Amino acid sequence: MTNSQIKVVAHRGLSSKYPENTLIAYEAALQLNIDYLEIDIHKTADNKLVVIHDDSVDRTSNGTGKIKDYTMEQLQQLDYGLWKGESFRGQTILEFKDVLKLVKQYNKKLLIEIKKPEQYPGIEQLLLKQLKEAQVQHSNIVIQSFDMESIKKIYATGVNYKLGVLISAKKYWYRRPNFKKIATFAHFLNPNYKLVTTKFVATAHKYNLKVMPYTVNDKVISAKLIKSNIDGIITDAPDIFCDC
Repeated sequence: MTNSQIKVVAHRGLSSKYPENTLIAYEAALQLNIDYLEIDIHKTADNKLVVIHDDSVDRTSNGTGKIKDYTMEQLQQLDYGLWKGESFRGQTILEFKDVLKLVKQYNKKLLIEIKKPEQYPGIEQLLLKQLKEAQVQHSNIVIQSFDMESIKKIYATGVNYKLGVLISAKKYWYRRPNFKKIATFAHFLNPNYKLVTTKFVATAHKYNLKVMPYTVNDKVISAKLIKSNIDGIITDAPDIFCDC
């Protein structure tokens, strides 16, 4: 990329080459010159935070069923690498606590997405509790969600983490988000890249909202986005965007 101020966010690790949200994908990304590792969290039946994108194990494991119906121990019996290829056999699901340790080891920032918080009462409080216990620097954490109410809950606690709102193309293709309202509780507005225009970014910046669109895996697309003055890029392929 041409603008050194643009932050590179590794979406689910180096997920273009490795099984998403696994240790091998995270380590591959963290060894690059990225700015953030992006992860997704859900809550298990035994009140553990687990790192996986979907609310079920169906797509990325050899099992079936909802995350909320599994204990952590049960989830760890499944294989999370085989779907990507035989060479990735044996990859296990990670507990959020373990990812915090990994990110601290590499001294990188973490972008945490709370997935479907309506399914997991208390997930916000559990997340904040584990962040506090891990003694992670507040400046190294951004917490985001498509669910604005979830982010408002975190804001209301007064914690000093940066907060973000994700915006989907499906919901906002015909209307603009309420930048002014979002800016009262968030620091980032991270849209589907198809929504990004120069005016969109300028309006966000007017309200001191940073913009990091997702999911950008093409240099031609990224070049257009950079001209819009975005602040970062969320990508499955951080190796093609960062100075590695």
